[in-house]
Amino acid sequence: MKNNIAIIPARRGSKRLKNKNFLKYKNKHIIEHTIISAIKSKIFNKIILSTDSNLGKKIAKKYKIDLHWRPGK
Repeated sequence: MKNNIAIIPARRGSKRLKNKNFLKYKNKHIIEHTIISAIKSKIFNKIILSTDSNLGKKIAKKYKIDLHWRPGK
């Protein structure tokens, strides 16, 4: 069995649109749509959310995926 890992980057400080990954679309944060798609695909053994946002930390916990805390810069 192969190890397929999804790394989802979700930086808080977007340049043009602040916090774009955490804006809501259809009652979910945009990053949640990405996480749900990765889970539903069933091709990943591990899904990692790489973020510098406390909201991202809560979302990772909600979906029971791994979290990589990255520096803000």
